[in-house]
Amino acid sequence: MLELGVCYYPEQWDRDLWRKDAQRMVALGLDWVRIAEFSWVKVEPKYGVFDWGWLDDVIDILGSAGLKVMMSTPTAAPPKWLIDAHPDTLAVGESGTVRKFGARRHYCFSSETYRHHAARIAREFASRYGDNPHVHAWQIDNEYGDHDTIRSYSEGARLAFRHWLAETYDTVDALNEVWGNTFWSMSY
Repeated sequence: MLELGVCYYPEQWDRDLWRKDAQRMVALGLDWVRIAEFSWVKVEPKYGVFDWGWLDDVIDILGSAGLKVMMSTPTAAPPKWLIDAHPDTLAVGESGTVRKFGARRHYCFSSETYRHHAARIAREFASRYGDNPHVHAWQIDNEYGDHDTIRSYSEGARLAFRHWLAETYDTVDALNEVWGNTFWSMSY
């Protein structure tokens, strides 16, 4: 049996619409609703201060209507308070331009600070909703690498890449061999 689902952003809509939206989804034959992928600042408006009430309510509304919820971790859009406190989390383009806050995927995947906070918020979500009977599946992150956001040339990314090279290849000669760097005299 084919099941259908939809992405839903309840944080963008007036609370009075949630129940009507859920009823419309069921009437249209939908089975699944994916939520919360960009909700970090709504759930955690300040570091360590959580507002789960709205998300608890929408999960209950959707689930009570007969919809299965796919919970998303909100790691694709870190909040401004995190970026302001840790500007080293921002990605850097090849030309050295720092990606600015104001969209999604503005962080560097290699940033230890970002990864720490992403793991922290994911644990908070899992702790809160891991046993919720309306949550039937999880989406970890969202649109990895969308809009050419996968690469960063930040100092953190450079150091992480060098560390990976050292761990993966014991010597420069080993790297040259595996990468076939004798071609075009590319050996290091």
